[in-house]
Amino acid sequence: MTFRYNPQSFEKQVRKWPVLFSETNLRKDIVERLEQLLGISSKGWCDPFSVELPFDQDIIYEYGIDACRLATINSNFKNDSESFLEPAFKWIAKFYDTYSKKGKTSFTPIPWLEALIQMQDHIIARKSERLALALVMKAFKISPPNIDISESEKILVLGCITPFMPILSAYFSNNIEKKSINEIITSFKEYTCVKIALEKGGWHWHVFQRTIFESNPLSELSKIKWIKKATINKKTILKKEDGGIKICFS
Repeated sequence: MTFRYNPQSFEKQVRKWPVLFSETNLRKDIVERLEQLLGISSKGWCDPFSVELPFDQDIIYEYGIDACRLATINSNFKNDSESFLEPAFKWIAKFYDTYSKKGKTSFTPIPWLEALIQMQDHIIARKSERLALALVMKAFKISPPNIDISESEKILVLGCITPFMPILSAYFSNNIEKKSINEIITSFKEYTCVKIALEKGGWHWHVFQRTIFESNPLSELSKIKWIKKATINKKTILKKEDGGIKICFS
């Protein structure tokens, strides 16, 4: 049997859920869902239908709330959001199709962990929902999830899409335990999320195999292109600073 992404069907089910509160502003709605993932808010289910979107109701019905949210984010909240609707709908449909089937390729949680760990910085600190969403879409391209991935991996993937596609995330999250971002990340004990920066640069997050990184952190850091380029033929030392690792030149 072939299943097709049908936002109207999903939304019909979600409308039956008890609403605990609502937001009319999309940015505030995204922040609230992220704060629930971070464990700093416990308001409960936020009504996804109360958010004001820059589309007529017939378009919202046709494409679905989630696609309209993605189109608005990818347009950077500008007035030309409609041109992003079709690509947004097709991407969600592809995600739904891939997630619902057996995997043809192996799944790695690394790009999803990197997307999740950077979400707070992009959405709250930088106010760039588009960059956070781009990392999620990149993770999907590198490592598409499927029906055979583990429970922990499903929680990770659904955590990544929750701020952006709350209806599809809620649909797939049925009977799946909800966890905070910190709980999700620490459940992957074989990986370590490391905050790194060059001596005079900004902070970035990367995920490494824990045992390999801990045995030779400089070697692992040097495999990152921008670090390799900046440190080639230079003597470097690693310093712990602000909860991360700073690469300094001696």
